[in-house]
Amino acid sequence: MYKGKFKVITGLGNKDKNKVKDLVLIWMKAGADIFDTSIEVMPYIQEEAKKAGFNLDDYIFCVSIPIEGDIHGKKAKIIKDKCNLCNLCKKVCVDNAINPPFVDELKCIGCSRCFDVCGNNAIKMYDDKIAFEKPFDKNIKLDMVEVHISIDDIDKIKKDYKKIIDVFNDRNVTISVCLNRKCFSNDTVIKLLSELKEMTNKPFIVQADGNPMNGANEDIKSTIETLAFGNFVKNLGYEVVLSGGTNKYTAELAGKMNLDCSIGFGSYIRKMTDNKDKDEAIKIAFDFVKRTKELLNAKQC
Repeated sequence: MYKGKFKVITGLGNKDKNKVKDLVLIWMKAGADIFDTSIEVMPYIQEEAKKAGFNLDDYIFCVSIPIEGDIHGKKAKIIKDKCNLCNLCKKVCVDNAINPPFVDELKCIGCSRCFDVCGNNAIKMYDDKIAFEKPFDKNIKLDMVEVHISIDDIDKIKKDYKKIIDVFNDRNVTISVCLNRKCFSNDTVIKLLSELKEMTNKPFIVQADGNPMNGANEDIKSTIETLAFGNFVKNLGYEVVLSGGTNKYTAELAGKMNLDCSIGFGSYIRKMTDNKDKDEAIKIAFDFVKRTKELLNAKQC
């Protein structure tokens, strides 16, 4: 269904419409297949894509929704009276969302790097409330709904998952479940995915999030976990999208493992084209999409 696809993850928490729009248009031009954004940004992105002359039917559009507590639904806030303006948080922010003592809520993706480096307990992580309960605009092309479920309360996962997918009962969409291996044992993954699939009266795939929000690290270690997790999930019989720590090594290693999958790229490709001239960014993106698809579709072992 989605094997060999190149997925662009704009960042669920990234609600800077113009920033997301620029990113999406570059990677549309470059030949990417799937575009994953927040539910709030998607209508604007599609309108801008049509204005730019793109045919929406040539692409797969996915909205991501986090269960409360999942890292992808978090935001950071600086507690001003605790901040000493050391700028450590600013230096580690991969989305340029921090200018101490302020955090740009629209750009923050909740990765918690700032929280991890702050020595003054001046960073607070909180859940960003997302309004998904109302029916999704029928004029918006929607092909996939991705539910992020990485919390430790299994009963809450199943309850909230059912509530989310019920909103889209009347839409012809694929349901993608994104889960982080660090949150679950293998036995829990097996049981949980089986139960969620049983609850889903739609096509069902799994986004294996091996090392969330670490793709900006351009080393082979950051992608090993997603490959291992993706292979595990694939062997359970599910269609898989690799994510979390994906970078320039992921497609090559997936090919060598003979792992039939798609790959979702987030922070790695956002960093790749950030602050580049438009033509240069499109060239970089085109070359990377071409190489990735060639590797994904080549049997190397």
